[in-house]
Amino acid sequence: MTFHIPRRKFLKTAAGVGAAGLASTLPFGRDAQAQKTVLTGVIWGGPWVELGKTIAARQDKVDVRWELLQGGSPSIIPKIQASWPNVPYDFVGQFNPLFYLWEKEDWAEPLTVEEMPNLKDLAEESLFRNKKGQIITVPLDIGAAFWAYRKDICPVEIKTMEDLLNPKLKGKIVIRDVTQGLNNNTLSYALAFGGNEDNMEPGWQFLQKLAKSGNVARVGKAETDFINALTTGEAAVGFWNMGGWGTVAKTFPVEYLIKDKKQAPGFQAFMFNEAFMIPRTGKNIKATKEFLNFFVNKENNEEWNRVLNFAPTNVKSARSELAKLIVFDKKEDREKYQYNIRYDVLNAQREAMLKRFETDVIPLLK
Repeated sequence: MTFHIPRRKFLKTAAGVGAAGLASTLPFGRDAQAQKTVLTGVIWGGPWVELGKTIAARQDKVDVRWELLQGGSPSIIPKIQASWPNVPYDFVGQFNPLFYLWEKEDWAEPLTVEEMPNLKDLAEESLFRNKKGQIITVPLDIGAAFWAYRKDICPVEIKTMEDLLNPKLKGKIVIRDVTQGLNNNTLSYALAFGGNEDNMEPGWQFLQKLAKSGNVARVGKAETDFINALTTGEAAVGFWNMGGWGTVAKTFPVEYLIKDKKQAPGFQAFMFNEAFMIPRTGKNIKATKEFLNFFVNKENNEEWNRVLNFAPTNVKSARSELAKLIVFDKKEDREKYQYNIRYDVLNAQREAMLKRFETDVIPLLK
């Protein structure tokens, strides 16, 4: 698999996030605990932190205290900025757009295969490198966001983006809040009507039409919004990532709109990565590298991605059935069905996009 890694949600209001919840993984007795290093890791909630606990419990070198990301991956950024260089975290869960920020701020500890042998088993394309060519991420998964619909309740067959304006879809579509995926949802509209990351205007114009149509059932601000809307039947169509659609597909028949770019631009798999990053000023760097090396071995990476419905970064790990539909091995198929977002370009527009969504789209929703 190859695609350009140039991913979870820049929030203008991230600095206002309150104190994050803590979850502990302390599987050992007090005596053993006193002799071991305790690492503080930052991770997403729900199945992510539960998987983190499960994997951590399989080793006895360190204990891990998990702090949850409240409000998405960017919510931790103001805390790092405010505490630097005395960052209270040993490793942090992040996604593509934030990799660039860490590099720009020079926060990331470089990683080597000598220190972390399992890095050699991770797909090269999933590794993010700084300008010196050094690896600075421990990639956990390969994901994608895309359009799809529930075949059992969707009143129309959807072939092109314009089909979303069909009156039969009144109150049946879930769209993403602009903070989700750095507005990759609006990018899908832009691509459908001749735009791209440099020219998002066609996407904004279509989104306004969609908002006026009354077809939007809900603006999803979190994965639970999407899952609840689709599983209860409130909505039938939506744009979300593999984790959300994987949950829906466990119970209902789903039609994935992963089409040839030439036939239906905008209906592709929009690729991203999740990864752990290590602050270079951390107090337990050696122990952290050893733990994260264990975290991405074949067995652990396979389970992580099987549960989350993403594709593994460890090339020795088996893929889930949904991952097989999204991550393509043949170059010609990747060129047809995958879209590799230029997150650096979208990142530069994040505040302007948030403002426009609030002023030009939200008031139009019926």
